[in-house]
Amino acid sequence: MQNYKKQFAEFLVSADALQFGEFSLKNGRVSPYFFNSSKFNTGPMIEQLGQYYASAIQQHVPDCSLIFGPAYKGIPLCVSVATALSKKLNRNIGYFFNRKEIKKHGDQGTLVGQLPRQGDMVVMVDDVFTDGLTKIESINLIWKLCKVKFSGVMVALDRLESSSCGLDAITEFKLKTEVPVWSIITIREICLYMKNSIPNGNIVLDVNLYAEIERYLEEHSIR
Repeated sequence: MQNYKKQFAEFLVSADALQFGEFSLKNGRVSPYFFNSSKFNTGPMIEQLGQYYASAIQQHVPDCSLIFGPAYKGIPLCVSVATALSKKLNRNIGYFFNRKEIKKHGDQGTLVGQLPRQGDMVVMVDDVFTDGLTKIESINLIWKLCKVKFSGVMVALDRLESSSCGLDAITEFKLKTEVPVWSIITIREICLYMKNSIPNGNIVLDVNLYAEIERYLEEHSIR
């Protein structure tokens, strides 16, 4: 596993962004783990998170010119990633996000930030990939408003889950949208690295928890 993935796995645990227990997901499943991106709630933490995204985007879309963050969690994320990527590539990278509410005064727009133009390489950033439904909504919204297609979607964590139809969620998403999806890390990569590791004297992922996550993936993953 690449060093940046190991560092990112440790970063998730140290920030308490990767939590273990019993969590009800939006799709109705009950998961033994949860990725809580709201834990990145200080300047240094969101700055560091943006750097991991920027490294992954540089690898997959080196010509990226614009970052989109879906409201609400994607708003601080797109700012952080655009800042980090601008420094990394030594050129201006724009950002924009959507409003969930209709604004009836001022600019009255649905989108806020640098609006996409033809020729832009636009990457959507989000926290996780589960079934992709909210991302499809964002893709349709941007196409309707700007007639611009996304060059890709970058998430922090790929949960490796199947869709409600029992198909691989990311493969199904790609077929529907023709938009590639990448992640900084997958849940299985995290589990393999963190199994029985002892940072700061605490076992992060013991044998029982590892087995519980594997059982969840056996039921809900086809990758």
